[in-house]
Amino acid sequence: MKKNIISILTLTLIVFSCKNEIPKMEYQILTEDIDNFWEAHDALKDSKDSIATFQSFYIDKATPEFKKFIELRGFFTEEYVALAKNKPRFLKTIRPLLEAIKNDRAKIDEIYLKMARLYPTFKAPNICFAISPTRTGGTTDKGLILIGAEIAAVDPKIVDLTEITGFLKNVFESKNGNVIHLVAHELVHTQQILGDNENVSLLSQAITEGAADFIGSLLIGEQIMNPAIFNYGEANEKDLWTEFYQDVKNNKGFSDTDWFYNYNSNRPADLGYYIGYKICQSYYKKNEDNKSAIKEIIEMKDPKLFLMKSGYMNKFDN
Repeated sequence: MKKNIISILTLTLIVFSCKNEIPKMEYQILTEDIDNFWEAHDALKDSKDSIATFQSFYIDKATPEFKKFIELRGFFTEEYVALAKNKPRFLKTIRPLLEAIKNDRAKIDEIYLKMARLYPTFKAPNICFAISPTRTGGTTDKGLILIGAEIAAVDPKIVDLTEITGFLKNVFESKNGNVIHLVAHELVHTQQILGDNENVSLLSQAITEGAADFIGSLLIGEQIMNPAIFNYGEANEKDLWTEFYQDVKNNKGFSDTDWFYNYNSNRPADLGYYIGYKICQSYYKKNEDNKSAIKEIIEMKDPKLFLMKSGYMNKFDN
C-alpha cells in the first residue's frame, strides 16, 4: 500500500553559535488518511452500501495515528456518510485546500526548528492530517498531533458554507484557513503536561490554551489566535479581565463558565484563550531570559503562582 508521508525527517542542524546546537529530530507528517477519505467519497457514486464503502475505504484503512484519533473522539462511519451526502458543496470547495496540505512541509519544518531553538528539551511529535466528521479541529496525544483537516483548512472566502449550520457556521466564518497556525498551537500542547480536562480549573485551562497561542505566535512570527477573539479581547481587555478574575476567585472550573466553547454566546467564543494569552505574554515580557520564560510557560504547574509572577494582575490597578 502506497503511503503518502510528506516527510520522515532526520534533521541534524547546527545554529552557527558555539552555544546553541539543535538536536537530531525524527518525525512523520502523514496525509494518507486524507487520500483515503476522498477514495471513499468518490466511490459512493457507484456504491449500493454507503456505510460499507466508507468503512472499507476509510475507516478500515486508517493509519495507526488516525485510529488513535478515532478512539479519542469517537468518530463513527455513519457520520462520514452523512458528511458526504449532506455537505457536497462544502466538500467540493474545500477539497483543493486539503490536497494543498501536502505542500506545507517546509513551513512545518521551520516551526519545528524554531521550537527546538526556543525550547531545548523539545521532543518532535508526529502529525496526522485526517478528515473528522466536521467536529474536531485538532488535538494531541503523547507525542502526536492530530488535525481534523476539514476544519483546520476552512477559509470562508473560498469554501462554500451554505450547508453549514449552527455554532459550526460561526466558527467557520471567523477562521482564516491557516493550517500552519493550528499546527503551531498544537505543537506547544504536545510539550505541556496536560491534566484531566474534567477537573481543570478555569485559570489553568486559560493559561494552558493561552500558552499555545502565545508561543505559537512566536514560532510563526505573527498572531495565530482567531482574529475575532483577539480583536474583541483587545477592545475589551479590562472588562474581560475583571469578569474572568471574579470567576477565578469563585474557584470555578473551566466547564462551569462560558469562557470556553460557548459558541452560542453574543460575543466571540473561547475568550479564555485571549485572557491566557495575555497572562503568558506578560510573564514573557517580565523575564529577561526568553528561553527561561518559554520553559516556565510550557511547564507551568501552579496556575495561581504563575499568574502572580506574570504581573498581569496589576495591569489594571488604579
